Amino acid sequence: MNDGLGKKAEQKIKQWLDKPEDGYCFDRIPDQLSGFYGSKNICDFACFKSPYMFYIESKATWEHRFDLSMISEFQYNSLLEKSKITNVFGLVVVLFATDKRAFILDIRDIAKLKSMDIKSININKIDSWSISYIEIPTASSRKTLLDYTGDLVDLVTSNNRAELRIQED
Repeated sequence: MNDGLGKKAEQKIKQWLDKPEDGYCFDRIPDQLSGFYGSKNICDFACFKSPYMFYIESKATWEHRFDLSMISEFQYNSLLEKSKITNVFGLVVVLFATDKRAFILDIRDIAKLKSMDIKSININKIDSWSISYIEIPTASSRKTLLDYTGDLVDLVTSNNRAELRIQED
């Protein structure tokens, strides 16, 4: 079912980070509909806030589970390659719409999941996630999709990331 959730989630990120007055240089990377073979986008957004560069892919689901296959192989590899550069981050923002919660996942942490042959994460099992994650603070509201708050640099570079142990079965 395509109810426009993905586009709405992208709009929430734009509202959150498209703020030059706060020092953000934020750009939407338009979807390439040209039909040319091989034309692909690394992600949805590029965001710079000195001294950091962020490549951000937006994903959204009504389910309690986020399937890692929602990230294309091209995006995965490209974000991973960018994240090898000092002060550059490849990020995936995952909105769990039913739960009204959103998380920032570093592509390097997603790589850890893939290396353990984990194919999805379930918000109902957040205590057993075997990666670091950052929950995006939200403003109180009755809206279906809450407004994101917080400084991206502070969220990504702070030591307040939820560090989780690798669970051994």
